[in-house]
Amino acid sequence: MNIDNVKQVVQDKYNLDVLDMTKIKNVYKISGEEGDYCLKVINYNLSRFLFVIGAIKHLQNKKFKSTPTIIKNKDGGEYVQIGSYFAYLTPWINARECNYSNPLDVMAAASKLADLHKKSLGFIVDKKMEVRTGWFNWSRDFLKKKGDLLKFKDAILSKAQRTEFDNLYLESMEEELGRIDKTLGNLSNTKYLSKMVSEYKLKGFCHHDYAHHNVLIEESGDIDIIDFDYCLLDTHLHDLSSLIIRVMKNGKWDVDNAKLILDSYNGVYALDNDDIPIMAVLIEFPQAYWQLGIQYYEEKQPWGEEFFINKLIKIYEDKDYRQDFVDEFKSISYK
Repeated sequence: MNIDNVKQVVQDKYNLDVLDMTKIKNVYKISGEEGDYCLKVINYNLSRFLFVIGAIKHLQNKKFKSTPTIIKNKDGGEYVQIGSYFAYLTPWINARECNYSNPLDVMAAASKLADLHKKSLGFIVDKKMEVRTGWFNWSRDFLKKKGDLLKFKDAILSKAQRTEFDNLYLESMEEELGRIDKTLGNLSNTKYLSKMVSEYKLKGFCHHDYAHHNVLIEESGDIDIIDFDYCLLDTHLHDLSSLIIRVMKNGKWDVDNAKLILDSYNGVYALDNDDIPIMAVLIEFPQAYWQLGIQYYEEKQPWGEEFFINKLIKIYEDKDYRQDFVDEFKSISYK
């Protein structure tokens, strides 16, 4: 996307005098006479984009003050189209990224996530929106990903000449296929389905990308949550499990630290004992192994063989610690 074209659209649609514009990942930092702004550009069709905008607006209407305000364009609209992309404008936030190695930051992030989930309740999907839904779908998702692994296995075995990554990936294939079968069995032994019935009635949603760089902490201590591109309709336990994974991965698995996260979350949005085994299933699922396979075999990302090998080695180094954590995590009593 040509930055001059973007600048012209912003000036025309928002009556902004753009003094400077810099592309940072998938946003543009815009400096104007009245301050700095963020133009968030999303490569979605309009229906999917409207779901993202709708989720943000719903939170703000419910007095969740931790997402940047969407600035309306001169026609009163909440977004603009730039070529085949859609974009919305917000004030620029001067803040640092949350540090998931800092317990105080993590506890603050967990509390804010609980607030987000609480405020997400009652979200009404407009017929113009294209949604992603996770309710009731975990088993189906696990089975689909198992099918992906089997495809990768067939692709590797059919090669006349395998790469080093192929051989390394194949090394743990049977173990990870077995782990998926185990998580499917464990899920069926939880109260997942009854939980989904109640969650469906509550009509909440997940952020679904609660990475440290999407949790911004201002100098005042206020927290801002950004980048709702991947939000979906699903149980709040999905986000909470993912937060634990992000904090604990790479050899930092610790049940006491997990309890700090749960306690911080529970202080805002109550958890119960039935939630723990459901979360354990998602934490145990070999998502990182599957995702790396998708990136290598399906998406064919141009990151180089060494990158993929190093990433896989980290996953292998982490898996036993992760499994030990899950086995202990299941025994947590939460009432």
